[in-house]
Amino acid sequence: MGMAEMRRDIEFLAGNLVHRGASTESERTAAEYIRERFSVHTPNTEIDDFFAIESPWLLFASYYGEFLIVALLAFWQPWFAFGYGAVVSALYLLEFTGYRVLALILPQYETQNVVARILGDRPKKLFVITAHYDTPKFSAITSPQFQPWLRTMHIVVLACMLAVLGSCAAEALGVVGGGEGYRYDLVIRWCAVTTLLCAAVALFTCEYSGEFTRGASDNASGVAVLLDLAQRFTHERMDEADIWLVATGSKETWLNGMRRFMSTHRIDKANTYFLNVDHVGSGDLHFVTSEGLLQSFAADRELLRAARREAARHNATPLAWHGLPSDAYLPMVRGFRALSITATDGKNAYDDDSDRAGAIDYATVTAAASYAEAILRRL
Repeated sequence: MGMAEMRRDIEFLAGNLVHRGASTESERTAAEYIRERFSVHTPNTEIDDFFAIESPWLLFASYYGEFLIVALLAFWQPWFAFGYGAVVSALYLLEFTGYRVLALILPQYETQNVVARILGDRPKKLFVITAHYDTPKFSAITSPQFQPWLRTMHIVVLACMLAVLGSCAAEALGVVGGGEGYRYDLVIRWCAVTTLLCAAVALFTCEYSGEFTRGASDNASGVAVLLDLAQRFTHERMDEADIWLVATGSKETWLNGMRRFMSTHRIDKANTYFLNVDHVGSGDLHFVTSEGLLQSFAADRELLRAARREAARHNATPLAWHGLPSDAYLPMVRGFRALSITATDGKNAYDDDSDRAGAIDYATVTAAASYAEAILRRL
């Protein structure tokens, strides 16, 4: 496709459109543009409409707030409070790792994926190449300065949940107090609850004070790579592989586009490979060896082997990511073969309020496209 068309795509998505926030008209406009661009190379292109929640931060904040109820219940029924808190904690962890629980009963808003397919003559493998096209809200959570602390803060939140549960169990068992009847369990419980409530308030504040970014690097750059790969694989097909190019919507509201894709397609784990392209607008190219805010999930060994063999030619280096999850996270959690390609400027950050088209390094975007193609052809 070339650098000129990449520039045109990024300037439309991150210039003509002020933002591409999930479930907004701008996101829909971006989806229609991507569909038109895909259609130039393959007629097998569609927009897949679905519904998703407005904000994951409000959802997670509600889980944190539930522990105030747990703490109050413990005064009368500590065992019931322990059981209730354990259920809330389990549901939170399920929600955090990509399974919808309470999100199912929250208000849903229309969003969409864009899917293009290039079919091989004798397919033995399926390559699913993904890049989200919606943009995040810039806030403290998504700022580069806060990214290195996200994992630590999440561990603190989970430790506070466990502390509340432990204090409830201690009261129920009668293992409370110290010298002169001092209630250490109550001190621990209410310090933990206070921390959780502060986290909930912080999430509410970030959600309502944040503004959508232009999203040139995050992730118009990834979409430009996706469109470039559509042309590359159309002109030089791989007869023994089907290629699906998926521009996911509503990723920034906790991977809703990828969740939708995986729930509506029957995918063979043994012969399917997910390659995600995220935030490749500037800096040094990386292949992500593992990711996860709490538990790290490793990228697929076969994909990593191909990425390492092509790394020297494309000046790519390994990176372990512990920030907000990418679209590769959900396939990893569910046991599929997956790998992400990204680029950083040394700050190890995905999001920036100055993420505009004028700051894009198109040499990095072109290198990312070449690297992605090389990995898949080596497979």
